[in-house]
Amino acid sequence: MGYGDVVGADWLRVEIGKSKERSRAFGVDVSERNVNQECLTPAGLAERQRRNGSLLDVAVAQIREYYHLLSPDDFMIALVDSDGYILHQEGSDRVKAVFAERNCSPGFRWTERDVGTSAISLCLELRRPVQLNDKDHYCKRAHGFTSSAAPIIGRQGELEGVLVVGGDAALVHQHTLVMVTSTAHSIERELKVMRRNRELALHVGFLDRVIESASMGLMVLDADSRIWKVNRKGAQILKRDDLIGKPVSVLGDLEFDIRELRERPSKWVNRECVLRSGRQTVQVIATAQPVTSSEGEMLGAVLALEETARIRKLATDMAGTRAFFTFDMLIGESACFREAVDMARRAAETDSFILLQGETGTGKELFAQAIHNGGARRAQPFVPINCGAIPGELLESELFGYVEGAFTGASRGGKPGKFEWANGGTILLDEIGDMPHDMQVKLLRVLQTGEVYRIGARKPVIVDTRIIACTHVDLARAVRDGRFREDLFYRLNVFSVGIPPLRERGEDVLLLSRFFLSHFADRTPELSRSAAEALLAHTWPGNVRELENTLQRAAHLCDGETLRVRDLGLAAAPGRRRGRRFGTLEEMEREMITTTLAETGTNMAATAKSLGISRATLYRKVKAFGI
Repeated sequence: MGYGDVVGADWLRVEIGKSKERSRAFGVDVSERNVNQECLTPAGLAERQRRNGSLLDVAVAQIREYYHLLSPDDFMIALVDSDGYILHQEGSDRVKAVFAERNCSPGFRWTERDVGTSAISLCLELRRPVQLNDKDHYCKRAHGFTSSAAPIIGRQGELEGVLVVGGDAALVHQHTLVMVTSTAHSIERELKVMRRNRELALHVGFLDRVIESASMGLMVLDADSRIWKVNRKGAQILKRDDLIGKPVSVLGDLEFDIRELRERPSKWVNRECVLRSGRQTVQVIATAQPVTSSEGEMLGAVLALEETARIRKLATDMAGTRAFFTFDMLIGESACFREAVDMARRAAETDSFILLQGETGTGKELFAQAIHNGGARRAQPFVPINCGAIPGELLESELFGYVEGAFTGASRGGKPGKFEWANGGTILLDEIGDMPHDMQVKLLRVLQTGEVYRIGARKPVIVDTRIIACTHVDLARAVRDGRFREDLFYRLNVFSVGIPPLRERGEDVLLLSRFFLSHFADRTPELSRSAAEALLAHTWPGNVRELENTLQRAAHLCDGETLRVRDLGLAAAPGRRRGRRFGTLEEMEREMITTTLAETGTNMAATAKSLGISRATLYRKVKAFGI
């Protein structure tokens, strides 16, 4: 038997007897009731009504709909809260006055402790619909009356209140209890719906706030691929706030199909898309997730959108390819070096193309990093690529990227190139003098248009990338020799910064030596006079990189607090043997490479390390010099 079920007469008779025994035990006066019956003040009643606002709103409307079936002159109907306090009462003035004489009016409490056995108190106790008539009531003042009460049960079986109808005992009818019980059930159902709607509104509101607070763009689509919602971040990424209700196809490159998403969800994981925003394009990484009902019905989809530039910047930061060096970290006091730094500082303040020229090992990439960090793009990616170390057939895909299926072995989803990774920031084209001629043509087109075509793509990607090019090659001579395009040279050579070789920087050799020693040894050794003279006399064909390697080795060989000339291992350095003079830098480099190869037994790795250059550079020079 449920809480709201009408009980049998025999069972009820037993429960009435038990109630009267409890009433006598409570000391309720049979004639006058308990003189201590609780009654709320007007303010207390108002506060109870406020706390039971939802119950009152529903119950009063139901009472008024039900009350027309009763005679207002013969019956009163009241709502009681779960503690037994009458909150609301309906009936004619005459009927309400009759019941008021018996303390049955708003504000009074009707529990067994207060009034003994009554329909209200027994319903509160049993949580069952009950009907009492005449002498079923404990108090004599209720004799001659009939009362029917039904509980209003809330969630998890909690008692919300009691609905009661009272009138003259001569009007008693079983149908009255059925109608009261039916009305109580109606109130329960409406409260349940109201509660569910309120919870749904709360959940929807909470989810809305979650969606709005997300750091990524979120777009919700219905089953027809129409845009149902776009959060704040999504509107910022797409630069549009007029998308609600429109088909997702208005954005262009999504090519979205709800059915395909359900069948092939992996196709829409971290997919690169170029979307339209008016006349502009927006590059995004999109991931789509189907939304289905509990029955498996396709309801729509959720798209997560991230700006491609933001993802690449994050990946660049995590990969450690951010520019580290600043102008303040460039060591040197010589006039030629300070002139190069001053020119680089001026270049950093512009967005013009910059060409850094200098021998291998002079610190061109350090200058490039300082230029990037000294400009307005310092917070954006810094992406270096060595154009001479990558085979020509791979360089195009490295620079410009490719689309899915562009060639055998192409990664699923395609791959962005270095220009796209550097979008908004700086790309360093290192050793550009060694770039193949056909790639020079393609690079020139990118520099002229600001558009990158991935291999296999039909549409370009717009990039805003600052270009810094480095080379050890004399590009002017390379142009004259037909090895470098003249139009590309002049395009790059807007700001030309010549970085002097170490042999021309005088005392900077000692400044750099002390700096390197302070990093290579626990206790920085002092340079002996002869060691300092040897460092100054050496020609340093490998420049600063060679000096760094020399001092690192010397720091480990040094036994005391003073670094001596024998620790440097410079006795056989080119330019100091037998007082020989070299006519050109190329002659000196050839002699130095030849001698070092002989000393290492033609070990290319050891030779490159000793000279302070990369193996790729060593192989190139060996081939160029015909060694």
